[in-house]
Amino acid sequence: MGATKDIARYVVQTSYNDLPGEVVKMAKSCFFDWFGVALGGVREDLLSILQKLAVEMGGESQASIIGTSLKTNVLWAALLNGSVSHVLDFDDAHAGSFAHPTVTVAPAVLALGEYKKVSGKDLIAAFVMGFEVETWIGIAAGRTHYDKGWHATSTTGRFGGAAGAAKLLGLDEGQLVNALGIAGTQTGGVRQVFGTMCKPFHAGKAAMDGVLAAYLAQKGFTSSDSIVEGKFGFLDIFSSEPKVEKLTEGIGREYTIESVGFKPYAACAGTHTVIDAMKDIRNKEKLTADDVQEIEMDLAKLSLDASGIVEPKTALEGKFSVYHCAALALLEGEAGEDKFTDEKVNDPVIVGLRKKIKARLNPEHQLLDAKVVVTTRDGRKIERFVRMPKGQPQNKMTVEEMEGKFRSLACPVLPRENIDRLVEKIYRLEDISDVGEIINLCIVR
Repeated sequence: MGATKDIARYVVQTSYNDLPGEVVKMAKSCFFDWFGVALGGVREDLLSILQKLAVEMGGESQASIIGTSLKTNVLWAALLNGSVSHVLDFDDAHAGSFAHPTVTVAPAVLALGEYKKVSGKDLIAAFVMGFEVETWIGIAAGRTHYDKGWHATSTTGRFGGAAGAAKLLGLDEGQLVNALGIAGTQTGGVRQVFGTMCKPFHAGKAAMDGVLAAYLAQKGFTSSDSIVEGKFGFLDIFSSEPKVEKLTEGIGREYTIESVGFKPYAACAGTHTVIDAMKDIRNKEKLTADDVQEIEMDLAKLSLDASGIVEPKTALEGKFSVYHCAALALLEGEAGEDKFTDEKVNDPVIVGLRKKIKARLNPEHQLLDAKVVVTTRDGRKIERFVRMPKGQPQNKMTVEEMEGKFRSLACPVLPRENIDRLVEKIYRLEDISDVGEIINLCIVR
């Protein structure tokens, strides 16, 4: 049996009762974080544009757009909710697969789940299946997939969205194989568009295409039965060094969801070690921009590749500029969503400090490693090295920090009563009979 069929069998045969308690707990944490970042993104121009188009295109009122009063069909709901939840770049990430799994899977299963009135347990099972499929395919594709310029959230995200949606639709193994094939042939999304609206659009389109793939397969639409491992399949086309055995030996035996990382900062994950380093220097040294002669950063390849914009002009570009994030953290001490504005990016003091920053590749650095050396005007050299930033599994955010992040994003959008009830219901998601109970709390009347 090939990898594609292995995936299909795993998804079909796994139920909520098969999931370890820690996996269920992590799934609820992913939903909790997702609702926060989705609500936090509703004031962005991206959603306004997509909403206008969704209304213009029309369609059945099947599923809700989080933080608004709009209902649309399941496909458009997956697109809009997926896009808005990635627009702040504040959502969770899985380092081993180079992807943001929740923003492609959660919108797919929530849109379909609301329409089908599924239970919390069924929603969790579908979400975990989608998360695992997406990340294990990403692990098999490896670093070269990302290095080629592909946005893994977009490419592998379609498989995750399809697997999650297929689980909720109750597809059999043959149908699920076709769903994966239909999803895989729609794959796209390049990193050239980072810093623009197209990056979050990738997440929404992956969710939408995943749902579409599952529905088409249910109706009898066919595709390849080896889309993942075939000669002209996903891994061989999109990766220079694919390792399909990692997928086939790992899926169903280990749960990648247990190694997901949550973001304390509203910027590309490649900037977070530098932000941690700069915050520590700020807290202990109390430096101003005038105190700084020069800042040198030794970074891993991932950080430079993903966040190497030297002179950002917009808030979105600032999120993908390790230079801007370093200056922001040293001067402001924070990198929450409210700190990423066009005004901040073009602030003369921050721009002046950015010009003092030099970044270079250290080929020996692993994944997110960062070494920062600040040289002051009085000749001091202040050095910090950070391996794992706050929010990664080895340096977890606390429950209080997670809830603080959620509330800070939700408060400008929802009434306090709704937020309190939303927190309560997500914590006991497995006890809910209809996920519409949660969605209804996120509607702005």
